[in-house]
Amino acid sequence: MGKIVLVTGGARSGKSSFAESKLIQKEGVCYIATGLIMKEDPEWQERVKLHQQRRPQSWDTLEQYRDLAKWIEQDHHSDYLLDCATMLTTNRLFDLVNDWYPEKGFLSDEQFLSKAEQARILDALVSEWALLLAAMKKRQATFWIVTNEVGLGIVPDTRLGRYFRDLQGRVNQLIAKEASEVYLVICGLAQQLK
Repeated sequence: MGKIVLVTGGARSGKSSFAESKLIQKEGVCYIATGLIMKEDPEWQERVKLHQQRRPQSWDTLEQYRDLAKWIEQDHHSDYLLDCATMLTTNRLFDLVNDWYPEKGFLSDEQFLSKAEQARILDALVSEWALLLAAMKKRQATFWIVTNEVGLGIVPDTRLGRYFRDLQGRVNQLIAKEASEVYLVICGLAQQLK
């Protein structure tokens, strides 16, 4: 049975470094990078580059956020680091909006999702995460999942920001429920919650 370990914290809290440190001496690690390379955003490219440079050369990297449950069922690594759940949810949110509601564009406050549309996307994302976590639990492997704690900051001033905060908060609760261990990282210090 697979083991799931969740690492959460705020932006720049040290959560990725903490998770990486727990796997640094291991062989057969697969790093699942869920953030897309955004060529028009040099600051984002620099963040991705820093993550790449920190990883040991011996680790394998999968840059993907779609269909991970199917891929995990067929893969054979012993340890995984998925970084991060927040980017996976973000990317899938915009995939679903583009597929189901292309007329909504960039989800401005004036052209936002109806309550029914929001509920449909939430249900789809929760179902996708449930499938992914079930696939992880079927494997004889350890899965470290890094996510952002989205509920400790100010209330976002846009409808999209508030919807995403609620959506990711729900995803984080689902992952934490299925995880064997949960860590909260603040200022580079990790506290085990579960």
